[in-house]
Amino acid sequence: MNNQIKINCLGPAGSYGHEAARLAVAKLELTGAELDFQPTNTSILETVLRTIEAGSLGIVPVENSTAGDVVDVMAFLAKQPPASPLGIIGEIILPVRHCLLVPPGLNAVAELKGIASHPQAISQCGESIRRWGFTPAQIEPANSTAGAAKLVSEQPEKKMGALASAFAGATYGLKTLEADVQTRSDNATRFFVFGRKRLIAPTGDDKSVIIFQTKNRPGALLCALAPLGLLGVNLTAIHSVAQGGWSYSFYIETNAHAENPRLRLALRAARFFVKNLSILGSFPK
Repeated sequence: MNNQIKINCLGPAGSYGHEAARLAVAKLELTGAELDFQPTNTSILETVLRTIEAGSLGIVPVENSTAGDVVDVMAFLAKQPPASPLGIIGEIILPVRHCLLVPPGLNAVAELKGIASHPQAISQCGESIRRWGFTPAQIEPANSTAGAAKLVSEQPEKKMGALASAFAGATYGLKTLEADVQTRSDNATRFFVFGRKRLIAPTGDDKSVIIFQTKNRPGALLCALAPLGLLGVNLTAIHSVAQGGWSYSFYIETNAHAENPRLRLALRAARFFVKNLSILGSFPK
C-alpha cells in the first residue's frame, strides 16, 4: 500500500470510528496511513468517492448489535449504481464499551451536574443513568461520543461527565469514573472499510455483500432469493433500504465469496427478477 494513503473516519479524534480506523491500519497492514476526520458518515463515503483514484479509504459503521442498521450509510450504498467504483475491502467488529468520563478534579457521580453524549449512547446506558439519578434535564445530547468527551474536557468548570470510550477519555485527558456502563455487555458495532472496488482472493472463510432492487412483479424477492437456498449458499443478513417514493433496495450478506460457483450461479438466476444488482465486496470474515 502507498504510505501516503488517507483513511477517512468519523471525527472528532477519540470516536469509535477513530478506534476502528486504528484497528484497520493494523489488520490491513496500512503502515504510514494518515487519518482524516470527517463530520458525518455520508461525508466519509463522498470523500472516498471523490479521491478514490488516489487510493483513499473510508471506515463507516454499518450495524450495531443493539440499535440495528446505520441508516445513512445504508441509504448511501443503495443509491450507488452498479458501475460505482466504491467497494468494501474489509470488516472491523468493535466492542462498544461506554465509560463515564470526568475531568481529573472530579471523584464521584454526586459531584456531577449532568452528562453529555450521543443520543444512541445515552439510550444504551439507560440503566446506569437511572441508577445515577440524572433527570432528562441534566442530559445533554452531543453529535458524537467523542464530541461529548471533547466538550467535557474543554469546560471542566461545568462539572459534566461524558459517556464515551476509554479511548476517548485517553484522547482528551479525562478520568474514567466508571467503566462498562452500557446496559448490554454484547454491544458491538460493525464497520466496513471502503475503497476502490476490487476482487480480493478467496480465503475459504469469506462473505459477500450484495445490493439490488426487485422488479415490480409478484414474488420477485422470493424468486430472487430462492436460488441461494437451492444452491446451498447461506444468506446471513437481509435488510430493506428505503429509496424514497415507496421504493426499496435490498441489502444481503452471504457466507460465500463472489468467485464461489454456487453464488455466481444463484446470482445469474436472480438477475431475471432484480435490477441494479451490485456486489459491493467479497472479503474475509
